Amino acid sequence: MIKVQLEVRTGSARFRVSARAGSMRRAVSLAGVRYPRGEVRLLSPVEPETAFAGVPDGAELFAVAMPASVAV
Repeated sequence: MIKVQLEVRTGSARFRVSARAGSMRRAVSLAGVRYPRGEVRLLSPVEPETAFAGVPDGAELFAVAMPASVAV
């Protein structure tokens, strides 16, 4: 399992999300399913210390990191 940071762009909006999955490709796929009209890209570099820390086997997770300027 790996945890990565992704950037999603939909029109003029741009925000970051976190995804935990079995591979980087699967993490990008999870974001693409969640935001089908968005353009998803992997943010580099992937930090080994955080990418593999505390991720339970078999669990997939998707979380949005909303910027303070957008949050309500």
